[in-house]
Amino acid sequence: MSLRFDFLFHHPQLVPQVIRWWHSVWADRMGDDFPALERQLRESLTTTGFPAHVIAFDKEEPIAVAALKLQELADLFPDRQYWLGSVFVVESQRGRHVASQLTQHIIDLATARGLPHLYLQTQNTSGGLYARLGWNALQKLTVRGEQTLLMIRHLEENG
Repeated sequence: MSLRFDFLFHHPQLVPQVIRWWHSVWADRMGDDFPALERQLRESLTTTGFPAHVIAFDKEEPIAVAALKLQELADLFPDRQYWLGSVFVVESQRGRHVASQLTQHIIDLATARGLPHLYLQTQNTSGGLYARLGWNALQKLTVRGEQTLLMIRHLEENG
């Protein structure tokens, strides 16, 4: 499957769809004020700063999203910067390596920006997909009552 990637910044009409995707998985964290959630996401859109939201397209259909973030879990890890987060693949596209390709695109974006590493958290405490893609487990922890795994991926230096 050949995907095309672009910044959500270039497709602001997709903001409501992205919010619905995320809400389908993380409603307990997001609340139900969709206009406020959409406004917050629209105001954060960028191509050069953080968070950098990336949409994956199969032909012209948006099928996945992920973000390169400066911070995540700031209350637990205030000194850990640069995260892969907010990864979502539409259900009909799961199992087709979309998440793998999207993750690699975020890694490439982070590498191009000269970042030294990326962190992520996953509820798959074995590491699953991310372990297969070369991420290393750092620690298991409980976040919002759920077991999660904190992982890191060291990036190759530029040049």
